[in-house]
Amino acid sequence: MRYSYGIIVLHWITAVLVFTLATSGLLYSYKIVGSNALIFHQWAGQLLLVIVFIWIGLRLVFGVGPRNPEHVWWEKILAALVKITLYVLLIAYVVTGYVTASGLRITELMFPINVAFARSDLGDLFMEVHFTLKWVLLAVLALHVLGTLKHSFIDRDNTFRNIWITKKG
Repeated sequence: MRYSYGIIVLHWITAVLVFTLATSGLLYSYKIVGSNALIFHQWAGQLLLVIVFIWIGLRLVFGVGPRNPEHVWWEKILAALVKITLYVLLIAYVVTGYVTASGLRITELMFPINVAFARSDLGDLFMEVHFTLKWVLLAVLALHVLGTLKHSFIDRDNTFRNIWITKKG
């Protein structure tokens, strides 16, 4: 059973946003590109925050979507844990980034928080957590992709095709 077209589009928008956020953040952090990457990073982060809350709302209202009855129990548990972890990490990552960006001299945030808080010791902790979560998020995303590859090439089931943009063929 395929996911709805709306869920499929939302999934791939989220994937593209996370990829562009990781890329722009790393390019800026390692001084490969200038402040335009940081501006883009801030706008994309705000968009991701909205999309994550849409995801959570859809999950609460409509459930998690189709499940493959052929998956064994541990695959179902691992998949659920990875998805929940991704939601939690994405929220934490965007919130810590939002606090960090609020402390910048020039910010593109729609509603920056108190600059004094963002530049405080606690604000510095948010920044450190943001930079650390980047690697944790990438590791969990790698686990998600590895699961997709396992289902595509080892199990040869429809797990990936059910979330792919084109029609099942």
